[in-house]
Amino acid sequence: LVRCNLSQCCKLQANSSFATNGETTSEHAESCLTKAADHLQKAHEMLGEREMDPITWDMVSQELAATFLVLGVRRRQTMLGGGSVPVPLRLNPGRERSIVDPMNKALKIYEGMGNAHQTAAANYQLALFYAKIWTCQRDESKTREKLASAFRHYGAAHAYFSQAPVNDQPTFVILCLDLSSLYSAVGGEECLAKALDRCLDTTKSFSEDTVYDAFGLGPTDWFDKMLALASTVEERVFKLVQNLAKLEKDAGGGNKSAKWKDVYRAALTSKMGMKQSESPNDPALKLSQFHGLFEAIKTKRMQFS
Repeated sequence: LVRCNLSQCCKLQANSSFATNGETTSEHAESCLTKAADHLQKAHEMLGEREMDPITWDMVSQELAATFLVLGVRRRQTMLGGGSVPVPLRLNPGRERSIVDPMNKALKIYEGMGNAHQTAAANYQLALFYAKIWTCQRDESKTREKLASAFRHYGAAHAYFSQAPVNDQPTFVILCLDLSSLYSAVGGEECLAKALDRCLDTTKSFSEDTVYDAFGLGPTDWFDKMLALASTVEERVFKLVQNLAKLEKDAGGGNKSAKWKDVYRAALTSKMGMKQSESPNDPALKLSQFHGLFEAIKTKRMQFS
């Protein structure tokens, strides 16, 4: 327990802007988090085995996994910046391991504890890392390897958050947008279609049932977040459908290959109906309209699957 308390002190220091010995703020935070993880690992060593004290062991494990995950995310953000957009920077193997290893340790601990939510969170963070570096590898083999890792971790996170409760729906929508961006970056009709499908996966996040459940959250900014995300999804969906229709047109083939044009027409028709019944002062109704728009596009899309 003393080790746990020392770990908490290190975490508090990591969040402070006070740095010593000529360290930058980022270096100071990383040093503190590393010390926090060391204290927790020594606490595990002192306990020996989980069977000796399961409650304390699990508490230490939970804190250790969280520390590893925060350490990995902080290093990723320091070296590569935030977001999921690929960066023109190739990391040497040592720097890559310094990011991936603590995240993988966190993932292994969460999986061992059966913590599905945090397992999905760790997978999401790993996916964001690989999505940023896959374009800057030394050869095609490494590029495919990193891209496959990004899709694998995204897939694991998507599987969980797609079934997550209403308070996690904003995270699910953001995850779908990130995964859609990765498919778009790969390019080609097949991947653009998958990018569209990932956007349309969010349809149920704006459904009447989801909105009804959201009222039970009490005073939150849930509706503001979801309205902003719905607009982003709408913009992305229309852009993808337009790009797919253009690819279709450029490829030729006459009327037999006008499926994306038909999807685009369905999207425009639904959008016009949404504008005619617009009610900007009612966020619940506005989300319902977005749901109707996405549902109409999804239905038309499924006809050509």
